[in-house]
Amino acid sequence: MKKKHRRFFFTFSVILIIVLFNSSILLSRVDASDHYMDSLSIVRFNKKVKAANFTLKDINGKEVKLEDYRGKIVFLNFWATWCQPCRAEMPSMEKLYTKFKDQNFIMLAVDYQESSRVVKEFSEKLSLSYPILLDSDGTVGSKYGAFAIPVTYLIDQQGYLIGKAVGPRDWASNESFELFNHLLKTAPDS
Repeated sequence: MKKKHRRFFFTFSVILIIVLFNSSILLSRVDASDHYMDSLSIVRFNKKVKAANFTLKDINGKEVKLEDYRGKIVFLNFWATWCQPCRAEMPSMEKLYTKFKDQNFIMLAVDYQESSRVVKEFSEKLSLSYPILLDSDGTVGSKYGAFAIPVTYLIDQQGYLIGKAVGPRDWASNESFELFNHLLKTAPDS
């Protein structure tokens, strides 16, 4: 009888330790994500909100659909060439894109109501390599409430909005790199 009790308590103890350990890992992941988002002044969405799908042409005329990037962390930025804060954050966005482009990450920069010629010239001048889309009539920007630019949305692998950053950021900062490392590590596989 004593052996059965010892075996039961041993098994129960092991299971309890495993459950507590896994819970602390999950909580530390949430805390870490909040910490990185806070350090970058990114507002987290409290409710699960599906990102509005859209189809836009890139600066080369190719159609791009947001839903085609399901399974990736999406960095969705609304900007314009005449916007000085937008221009200021573009080089750091390029560094972020370069660092994570070979992982489950995509950056989509949506230009707000400018011609493809103007945007393409600007992109070439700065040697930007990430996809740049044209919202020539402002419909997509309006769907996302992009009334002040730059504004960036982070979208998870299932297509839900994670957070929103209004105004420019240093996307090449250690905090930013840590945030995206964390998002890519903790995001469930599709």
